[in-house]
Amino acid sequence: MPHPAARILIWLMLAVFLQWATPPLMLLTALALFFFGARSRQHWWRLFLRTRLLLLALFLVFAYGVPGESLGGMDWLPGHAGLSEALLHVLRLVVFLGALSWLFAALSQQELVGGLWFLLQPCRYLGLPVDKSVVRLSLVLEYMENPPQKSQGQGWRQWLVFPEASAEGVSVRLCLPPWRARDAGLPLFAALFFIVLLMVFPA
Repeated sequence: MPHPAARILIWLMLAVFLQWATPPLMLLTALALFFFGARSRQHWWRLFLRTRLLLLALFLVFAYGVPGESLGGMDWLPGHAGLSEALLHVLRLVVFLGALSWLFAALSQQELVGGLWFLLQPCRYLGLPVDKSVVRLSLVLEYMENPPQKSQGQGWRQWLVFPEASAEGVSVRLCLPPWRARDAGLPLFAALFFIVLLMVFPA
């Protein structure tokens, strides 16, 4: 099994790759992500349902915000350029959600937090509180997956105060495998693969 940090690095490279990928490449990426397993597909669908209003808003903003000739000469319809730009951004975001689902399906919460902790170690030299940040991230992820039941008299404010208020005195135990040569090779191979794809299929 690859190191969790290696998987996170590959996901980050995929997220960057999607910013320059052409629509055919994004469709091929979506197809590849679709066959990574039923768990990944289920998580992908849940993320899509949670962000459907955001996707709709993004589509409308680009469809009507980009100037161009309206479809069929009707003023209330978006233009060709706006529609093309809107579909491109929505497709990119949907594929990004698929990549995020692949990461969440491949790693447990502990592995995800541990991989981020491993990658953030160089930030210690900048004086950043890596350990505290990882503990808070762990609490936020736990809160997102298992939100507390809403009781009478409580509203949206508890979503703001819960992770921060619960961080005091909390410890997170991380069990990470050793970093091996193949763990460094996988991200390098992924980076080379993405670069070759962008060179073969330029935007």
